Amino acid sequence: MTLDGPDFSVETEVRLLRWDDIVAEDMEMPLWQRLPRYLLAAGDIILTGTFGRYVAAYWRYGLFAAYPLVLLVLFGLAGILASSLPGVFGLALPWPVRLFIALGTFLGLTALAGPRLHLTYMLADWIFARDMMRQWRPGIDARAEAFAREIAAGLADPAFDEVVIVAHSLGAAWMADAVARALAADPSLVSSGRPLGLVGAGSSTLKIALHPAAGWLREAVQRVADAPGITWAEYDSHVDFICFYKNDTPTALGLTVVHPPLRRSIRLSRMLSPATWQRFRGNLLRIHRQYVMGNEQRYLYDVHMIACGPFRFADIARRGEDLPGALGSDGSLAAATTPLPSITDMPDR
Repeated sequence: MTLDGPDFSVETEVRLLRWDDIVAEDMEMPLWQRLPRYLLAAGDIILTGTFGRYVAAYWRYGLFAAYPLVLLVLFGLAGILASSLPGVFGLALPWPVRLFIALGTFLGLTALAGPRLHLTYMLADWIFARDMMRQWRPGIDARAEAFAREIAAGLADPAFDEVVIVAHSLGAAWMADAVARALAADPSLVSSGRPLGLVGAGSSTLKIALHPAAGWLREAVQRVADAPGITWAEYDSHVDFICFYKNDTPTALGLTVVHPPLRRSIRLSRMLSPATWQRFRGNLLRIHRQYVMGNEQRYLYDVHMIACGPFRFADIARRGEDLPGALGSDGSLAAATTPLPSITDMPDR
């Protein structure tokens, strides 16, 4: 991918580290399998105190975590109400019939809510999360190893001036794990002078790492945050219920690290025109996805400028306020009102 400006040109190689196919396995699971597995996951998260830790870290995330269970409880109550209605009108039904009505109502509402209220996605998401927390699914471990090899290959390639990993939501947990694995295999990986940038956009690393069984991820966070030569920044927003607002991951986990991530709270609405923002401001999942979608106006956070622009990620992370004016109105570096060092200013290695 090439980005050309009036006085610069940047070549970017984009590599997708995909894991959507693993979650798709849970999405494709029939309801009669998905529902009990979700209930086991929900019980695990509640009984281990993980849900309480979510609320303590950011109460709005607690609302997000509780959402699917609350829906199921409401559907269960609706089923009980539906089975009781004939009795209100003097029609006594045998208990097997009432049970059939209650279950039918519950399952019908659950099926209808799947696509409309994102319930299918939410049930699958928590099933996957529990498997990841407890390292129960071999495919997750194998994929993380593949990611680690891909990251190591990118850092070892002299063709690149910089390697930046952009991880969104739960992808931030994958990023920490994969980078830690790469560092464990080769501790000198980031000491060659080639910058490594880590972007945790709307990070949900704590979703996994706050579970007692996720010591492996807490160790990964420790390893990454102790390594030199890494710029790690976490971006969150107060309107995003699916991130851990105002939490940097190591501190929230009680870790003492050498290089804590930079934490940047941003206003997602500033990335867009007022008309665009108004169209989806009530859609929590769409808001959460905005971190990795395009800007309509210049702002201190711009994922495409991070990934493809002419500036080093370390400068964007530390001097984000200067990013809107880092290119002139004509798109040139020369006309910048708040200049940032460009990639071309990086010393040769």
